[in-house]
Amino acid sequence: AEGFISGEEISRNLSISRAGIWKHITQLKKEGYEILAVPHLGYKLDSSPDRLTPQEVSYQLDTKLLGKKIYYYAQTSSTMDEAMRLSLEGAPEGTLILAEAQTKGRGRLGRDWYSPKAKGIYLSIILRPKILPNETPKLTLMAAVACAQAINRITGLHVTIKWPNDLLIKERKLGGILTELNAETDSVKFVVIGIGINVNN
Repeated sequence: AEGFISGEEISRNLSISRAGIWKHITQLKKEGYEILAVPHLGYKLDSSPDRLTPQEVSYQLDTKLLGKKIYYYAQTSSTMDEAMRLSLEGAPEGTLILAEAQTKGRGRLGRDWYSPKAKGIYLSIILRPKILPNETPKLTLMAAVACAQAINRITGLHVTIKWPNDLLIKERKLGGILTELNAETDSVKFVVIGIGINVNN
């Protein structure tokens, strides 16, 4: 809601008691949501936390495939490791793995990717494209272009791409794309695209 919404209306819409509402409001506040509670007016969401929770990411997400299933970690070794494991276990195409921090984030050629808590966007996406293995480099470029366009749309900053996988602003590295695949000679079983973007550091 744009303004306040009464406890009675929340209770009616969600079929929970007033005590249940207060319990959930308290939990949301612990998670970083700022919620005003005013007698006779109700509740108002003042601000949301700057986090990559599934609720925040999926809110108003209108994709057909990407992000319909989201795994979220406060900290993990690497979203790529989690995505590879989930892919082997049969996770559906479009599954998104997000982390607030990575202890062993990685980039191309085995390089480390510094991933401090709440300082960047660290994610991996599982794809199951019907393409030949030698066509997968196109996916890296497509991901880089999508990231550059999204950053430009949100911030107005001009992002360039340094082939094959670096995102730059004024010749300084903003982020990177890592693509790993599981394939046979003539078919791709799955592709995992990892995206790391420096935001708050």
